[in-house]
Amino acid sequence: MPRIGGVNLVAWIAGTVAFYAVGMVIYGFALMEVWANETLKNHGLLAMDAAPLTGEALYAQLGAIPGSIDAGMAYGLGFLLTLVTVFGIAFVLKLAKASSLVSALGVALVLWVSFGAMTLSYNVLYSSESKVIYGIDLMHLFLGYLLAAAVIYLIDGKAISGAAAADPG
Repeated sequence: MPRIGGVNLVAWIAGTVAFYAVGMVIYGFALMEVWANETLKNHGLLAMDAAPLTGEALYAQLGAIPGSIDAGMAYGLGFLLTLVTVFGIAFVLKLAKASSLVSALGVALVLWVSFGAMTLSYNVLYSSESKVIYGIDLMHLFLGYLLAAAVIYLIDGKAISGAAAADPG
């Protein structure tokens, strides 16, 4: 299997797709309206006590956020960000020589707490971001980190743990 920096290319791409799918479910379906309404409040485009927007009115207001980019560009760049994040997860799993699915998930949990959750916390501390958005974003990263690590380990666990080098057959 082709590798880049010791990372299995197929495992990396599959982990990226899995992580990205978590975001699609959360932001595209399950909590889209909650997230979008909170985002509008954060940008002052919806009063804090206003009734939530839905449908076309919601999408129109989202497009009015200053500095926002079009959806296609955002999705493409989001996939690129996910690709880099999942490469990091895969690389650290390899360095840590995760020897089981549970240990791979443990590594992902440490990465999530140390980097994902802590980095997101700056938005609440210094940018007055909505605590609702923070919670949704935390959940997205938590599930994404764990799912990506699981997918990577399930595809390439033998090599990640170092067992492939010890087992020539």
